[in-house]
Amino acid sequence: MFKTLTIALAAAALIAPAAHAQDATPQAGFADLTLTFPALASKSGKVMIAVYDSAQGWSSGKPARVAQASASDAEPAAKIVALPPGTYAVRAFQDVDGDGKMGTNPFGMPVEPYGFSNDAQPNMGPPSFDAAAFAVKADATTQVLHLR
Repeated sequence: MFKTLTIALAAAALIAPAAHAQDATPQAGFADLTLTFPALASKSGKVMIAVYDSAQGWSSGKPARVAQASASDAEPAAKIVALPPGTYAVRAFQDVDGDGKMGTNPFGMPVEPYGFSNDAQPNMGPPSFDAAAFAVKADATTQVLHLR
Protein backbone atom coordinates (compact mmCIF):
# COMPACT_ATOMS: atom_id res chain seq x y z
CA MET A 1 0.00 0.00 0.00
CA PHE A 2 2.08 2.93 1.21
CA LYS A 3 5.17 0.73 1.51
CA THR A 4 6.60 1.98 -1.81
CA LEU A 5 6.05 5.58 -0.72
CA THR A 6 7.68 4.94 2.63
CA ILE A 7 10.70 3.18 1.12
CA ALA A 8 11.24 5.84 -1.53
CA LEU A 9 11.00 8.73 0.90
CA ALA A 10 13.17 6.95 3.46
CA ALA A 11 15.83 6.37 0.80
CA ALA A 12 15.68 10.03 -0.13
CA ALA A 13 16.06 11.01 3.51
CA LEU A 14 19.23 8.98 3.82
CA ILE A 15 20.90 10.62 0.85
CA ALA A 16 19.42 14.11 1.22
CA PRO A 17 22.37 15.55 3.17
CA ALA A 18 24.39 15.33 -0.04
CA ALA A 19 21.96 17.77 -1.63
CA HIS A 20 23.68 20.70 0.06
CA ALA A 21 26.80 19.95 -1.97
CA GLN A 22 25.10 20.91 -5.26
CA ASP A 23 27.01 23.43 -7.35
CA ALA A 24 25.07 26.71 -7.37
CA THR A 25 26.76 27.89 -10.59
CA PRO A 26 24.15 28.26 -13.37
CA GLN A 27 24.75 26.13 -16.46
CA ALA A 28 23.58 27.07 -19.96
CA GLY A 29 20.64 25.00 -21.16
CA PHE A 30 19.81 23.73 -17.68
CA ALA A 31 17.06 24.82 -15.34
CA ASP A 32 16.62 25.54 -11.67
CA LEU A 33 13.61 24.02 -9.95
CA THR A 34 12.27 25.75 -6.85
CA LEU A 35 9.99 23.72 -4.59
CA THR A 36 7.91 25.57 -2.01
CA PHE A 37 5.98 24.14 0.94
CA PRO A 38 3.36 26.62 2.19
CA ALA A 39 1.23 26.30 5.31
CA LEU A 40 3.10 23.51 7.07
CA ALA A 41 1.15 22.36 10.12
CA SER A 42 4.37 22.21 12.16
CA LYS A 43 7.53 24.27 11.90
CA SER A 44 9.73 21.49 13.28
CA GLY A 45 12.12 19.23 11.42
CA LYS A 46 13.02 19.22 7.75
CA VAL A 47 11.18 18.61 4.53
CA MET A 48 12.87 15.69 2.76
CA ILE A 49 12.56 15.86 -1.02
CA ALA A 50 13.08 13.33 -3.81
CA VAL A 51 13.00 14.43 -7.48
CA TYR A 52 12.40 11.74 -10.12
CA ASP A 53 13.05 11.95 -13.86
CA SER A 54 11.29 8.76 -14.99
CA ALA A 55 8.42 6.43 -14.18
CA GLN A 56 10.98 3.67 -13.62
CA GLY A 57 12.86 5.73 -11.01
CA TRP A 58 9.54 6.72 -9.40
CA SER A 59 8.36 3.13 -9.02
CA SER A 60 11.75 1.81 -7.87
CA GLY A 61 12.37 4.65 -5.40
CA LYS A 62 15.56 5.83 -7.14
CA PRO A 63 15.46 9.63 -7.31
CA ALA A 64 17.50 11.66 -9.79
CA ARG A 65 18.08 14.33 -7.14
CA VAL A 66 17.36 14.83 -3.45
CA ALA A 67 17.17 17.93 -1.29
CA GLN A 68 16.04 19.25 2.09
CA ALA A 69 14.21 22.35 3.24
CA SER A 70 14.07 23.64 6.79
CA ALA A 71 10.49 23.49 8.05
CA SER A 72 11.24 26.34 10.46
CA ASP A 73 11.84 28.84 7.64
CA ALA A 74 9.15 31.48 7.18
CA GLU A 75 8.60 30.15 3.65
CA PRO A 76 10.12 26.65 3.43
CA ALA A 77 11.65 26.06 0.00
CA ALA A 78 14.39 24.11 -1.74
CA LYS A 79 16.18 24.89 -4.98
CA ILE A 80 17.35 22.08 -7.26
CA VAL A 81 19.96 23.55 -9.60
CA ALA A 82 21.08 22.60 -13.10
CA LEU A 83 18.36 20.13 -14.03
CA PRO A 84 18.32 19.08 -17.68
CA PRO A 85 15.03 20.06 -19.33
CA GLY A 86 12.55 17.20 -19.14
CA THR A 87 9.68 15.68 -17.21
CA TYR A 88 9.99 15.34 -13.44
CA ALA A 89 7.88 14.37 -10.43
CA VAL A 90 8.50 15.09 -6.74
CA ARG A 91 7.77 13.24 -3.50
CA ALA A 92 8.32 14.97 -0.17
CA PHE A 93 7.66 14.43 3.50
CA GLN A 94 8.21 16.49 6.64
CA ASP A 95 10.51 14.70 9.06
CA VAL A 96 8.84 16.24 12.11
CA ASP A 97 10.57 14.02 14.67
CA GLY A 98 14.02 14.39 13.09
CA ASP A 99 14.75 10.66 12.84
CA GLY A 100 15.53 10.79 9.10
CA LYS A 101 12.66 8.42 8.25
CA MET A 102 9.05 8.88 7.32
CA GLY A 103 7.00 7.85 10.34
CA THR A 104 4.29 5.27 9.75
CA ASN A 105 1.68 3.52 11.85
CA PRO A 106 1.66 -0.28 12.33
CA PHE A 107 -0.23 -0.64 9.02
CA GLY A 108 2.41 1.29 7.06
CA MET A 109 0.30 4.44 6.69
CA PRO A 110 2.28 7.70 6.95
CA VAL A 111 1.91 9.65 10.18
CA GLU A 112 4.15 12.54 9.11
CA PRO A 113 3.00 15.08 6.51
CA TYR A 114 3.75 14.13 2.90
CA GLY A 115 2.87 15.29 -0.59
CA PHE A 116 3.56 15.11 -4.30
CA SER A 117 4.11 17.52 -7.16
CA ASN A 118 0.90 18.69 -8.87
CA ASP A 119 -0.72 17.92 -5.50
CA ALA A 120 -1.29 14.43 -6.94
CA GLN A 121 -3.44 12.38 -4.58
CA PRO A 122 -2.49 8.94 -3.29
CA ASN A 123 -4.98 6.10 -3.70
CA MET A 124 -4.02 2.99 -1.74
CA GLY A 125 -0.40 3.93 -2.41
CA PRO A 126 1.49 6.76 -4.06
CA PRO A 127 0.08 8.37 -7.21
CA SER A 128 1.52 7.43 -10.58
CA PHE A 129 4.53 9.24 -12.02
CA ASP A 130 2.26 10.67 -14.74
CA ALA A 131 -0.14 12.12 -12.15
CA ALA A 132 2.70 13.95 -10.39
CA ALA A 133 4.74 14.79 -13.51
CA PHE A 134 5.45 18.33 -14.73
CA ALA A 135 7.71 19.84 -17.37
CA VAL A 136 10.98 21.59 -16.58
CA LYS A 137 12.18 23.82 -19.40
CA ALA A 138 15.53 25.55 -19.83
CA ASP A 139 14.65 28.34 -17.39
CA ALA A 140 13.34 28.58 -13.84
CA THR A 141 10.41 26.41 -12.77
CA THR A 142 8.50 26.50 -9.48
CA GLN A 143 6.30 23.81 -7.96
CA VAL A 144 4.17 24.27 -4.86
CA LEU A 145 3.67 21.15 -2.74
CA HIS A 146 1.03 21.00 -0.02
CA LEU A 147 1.98 18.42 2.59
CA ARG A 148 -0.89 16.63 4.35
